[in-house]
Amino acid sequence: TKKRAQRISTHARAVAVSRMSTQSRVTPKSTVGSSRVKGTKRIVRVAAGDLETPPEEPLVMARDDDVLPDNLLDSVVQAGEATAAALKAGKGRCVAELLIPELWDVTSGPVMAEEGDQLRWWELAREFVSQLGQSYGAGGVRAVFPDAGGAAMLKNRWGNGVNFAISSLDDAEPMQEADSLIVITCPDPPSLKATRALAEKAMEKGVPVVMFNPRLASGDVGIGVAVRDMRVNFLSTFLVTYSIYPLSSPSGSVFKKYPGQWQVFLEEENNVGRYKLVAERSAPPGGGEA
Repeated sequence: TKKRAQRISTHARAVAVSRMSTQSRVTPKSTVGSSRVKGTKRIVRVAAGDLETPPEEPLVMARDDDVLPDNLLDSVVQAGEATAAALKAGKGRCVAELLIPELWDVTSGPVMAEEGDQLRWWELAREFVSQLGQSYGAGGVRAVFPDAGGAAMLKNRWGNGVNFAISSLDDAEPMQEADSLIVITCPDPPSLKATRALAEKAMEKGVPVVMFNPRLASGDVGIGVAVRDMRVNFLSTFLVTYSIYPLSSPSGSVFKKYPGQWQVFLEEENNVGRYKLVAERSAPPGGGEA
């Protein structure tokens, strides 16, 4: 089993797990309802020619799918670390996407079918912003939510229990002078212009901007060419530092972790919980291509 999640403190693990459903999985296996993320790794033991000196530890063959997260908490850690690494490398605009199968449909986008789903979406954002702040190692982190009502509700709910400031795109001044990192959480289609304006203001002040789970597209129904072009041009200025979303038929996942390339994994038929790397490239695969 991978050791990455052990780097999170016991307290943070308990808080994160208690807030999120442990049934939520971002790895491809979750699309078929299995609680397992990966199968047991194949162990290759050194032939014991001398039984008096057995190897202290078994040798483990590295696999391509070892890069995939083991669970939801692991994916948040990976996303925060990858995005922080990109920021430290001088990337001023980043995007991180954790598209949970239970809350995300490949075709239509966010699905809030059950009571509490919206709150789970916000709690996921909270974990990401907290992890990003820890990995980035700088104070002055601000999470900006799409609307004032949602921001006020979350500020009241979380109180002083977060390591970042909270504001909304509806605020007259969503960004303050002391801010050193802006995280725009889950911006939606109606907030496209405000998101773009905030990103431009942050760039003028030399403050990096991260978008978490942006959902700026809405099927393009009823929007003009100018708005569509503005969205495409705006998104093209961002670097995707982390992305994982499920494939349903066949079961698999599209995965990206900075500084690596886009990868497509498909479930192995005769090896439960393991996935085969079938494609790797610099650009994300289109829907039909994936």
